Amino acid sequence: MNGRRTRWTKQLKVILDIVYESPSPLIADRVYKKARRKIANISLGTVYRNLNKLVTEGLVAQSTNNGITTFSRHPFPNTDFECRICHKLVTVPLDLNILDLSRRSGLKIERYTLHLNGICPECDRKCT
Repeated sequence: MNGRRTRWTKQLKVILDIVYESPSPLIADRVYKKARRKIANISLGTVYRNLNKLVTEGLVAQSTNNGITTFSRHPFPNTDFECRICHKLVTVPLDLNILDLSRRSGLKIERYTLHLNGICPECDRKCT
């Protein structure tokens, strides 16, 4: 974000955990209520600032429908496939649970990109 590393505070980690542990998108107020169970003095402003930071970092997805903004696990941040023949780029759905990976590995994963290479179906048909 702006060339600076994100500072991983307790508040940021709690908010990320809440979003990633939810099976469905959450409005900020719901994140706030859940966060207050873990950090009694957290403010709604802190929740909004941290949600926005997580969206900017590509770790949380933000969606607005009918004027209601929700936040959810980012289903496929920066995942693409590049055909080695025609160089076409295609977004690939990938459900990589960063929270779970961080917990299992002991690493504080702040951001990731994944670039897949291979042959697209059109080029594969031309080669066979």
